[in-house]
Amino acid sequence: MTNEGGIAGRVGEARSDVPISEEDLQHLDTFPGRRKETLMQRMTAHEPNKVVQLDGEFAFERTALRLRRDGYHLIHLQSQETSLSSVWYRKSDGVMSWRRAEITMVVWEEQEDGSTTTVLTWWL
Repeated sequence: MTNEGGIAGRVGEARSDVPISEEDLQHLDTFPGRRKETLMQRMTAHEPNKVVQLDGEFAFERTALRLRRDGYHLIHLQSQETSLSSVWYRKSDGVMSWRRAEITMVVWEEQEDGSTTTVLTWWL
């Protein structure tokens, strides 16, 4: 992944096979700031329920596609020179039909020997 031409070199292209699509960016822009702030505070106040470390060139792309397919929406995006962090959110039915928030942070990092993707999930 490179930073030329946008985040991961592909941001803004409205194709379903790219990690961050135009639709994702539109949702990011329209998601209420107060709601995002509340969710991020709740997320950082707890340990993640699940952490998965993935290796491989396309781990970030596969993870973003899976999240989008499973009904998650992008609410935060931060790009650095050798890393990309994204936060995805969805509401789902929990136990006994109680609604719960599911938040997943996906962190891609370029390293000397390849790239790693860390997926952290919170159920709030």
